[in-house]
Amino acid sequence: MTKQRRTDLTLSECWLYAVNSPSDLARRLSTPKHKVSAAELSALAKDAGNFRLFPITGANGKPRAIQEPKRKLQRLHARIHTLLSRVEVPEYLHSAVRGRSYISNAAAHDPSMPTIKIDVEKFFPSVTRAAIFNFFEGPLKCRRDVAGLLADLLTFDRHLPTGSAASPIIAYYAFKPMFDEIDLYVKANGAKMTAYVDDVTSSGPRANKGMLFGIRKIIARHGLKSHKAHVFAALQPKVVTGVCITSAGPRVPNKLHLKIKGGFDALSAAGTPSARDEALRPLLGRLEAAGQIDKAFRARAATVRAAHSK
Repeated sequence: MTKQRRTDLTLSECWLYAVNSPSDLARRLSTPKHKVSAAELSALAKDAGNFRLFPITGANGKPRAIQEPKRKLQRLHARIHTLLSRVEVPEYLHSAVRGRSYISNAAAHDPSMPTIKIDVEKFFPSVTRAAIFNFFEGPLKCRRDVAGLLADLLTFDRHLPTGSAASPIIAYYAFKPMFDEIDLYVKANGAKMTAYVDDVTSSGPRANKGMLFGIRKIIARHGLKSHKAHVFAALQPKVVTGVCITSAGPRVPNKLHLKIKGGFDALSAAGTPSARDEALRPLLGRLEAAGQIDKAFRARAATVRAAHSK
């Protein structure tokens, strides 16, 4: 029988708690397959040579800078994520949590209720080295030099990198007091809050512009900016973390439908193998994303993949 990995530890039971030296940190970050030394950690803590930098086109069509740790550093980031993901988190968190996702985040909200949502603007770039240091030195009780080393390992240009396996969970812990405060405020107003990375959604009878204003004040008080604020009426279809929630159940959002249609149009118009491959990759990605919401799209993705695998 496969042993279930624990996800109910307290922070004081986390393997990263109270690390007392760089060599102790190296021991705790090592695995049977991948050993690491304090000297290697020191080398990996430098930005130069440890990241791939490239742009991608965001959902809004604008270029987005990606800082992706190279293999050795990414392995360490994944190890840190694994260790922190064993700690029990509040019900409101749906990112970086085993068994939860952007779909469970949307499903947590009653489609018959008024709903508000807001994003933290440029969340990862806003999570500074200082905030990460404070988390490891404070709640995790690591020695100052260890907290500094972890902060350097987990940042690029003194902020969270956008392509790291650890960034979602580190961003949460760096600003956990903010998310906890929003949760308490929303509950006090008879509503329910969820958080998925930088996306905060609340639903309930009193989820309105007044509550939205209160959430924005909390975010600002913690030194962050918010944007993309939306207020949805009770029975209005609502797109929450890429899922359209309706009284009839979850639906693929119209925006994704249009992107899929555009992808098929681009594939049909492709006149060369390279143009076909360029159109095929994003189309399959969007079909797979839609398939997480509606299984019929998985079948379409399989059909398209089979048709173009020859």
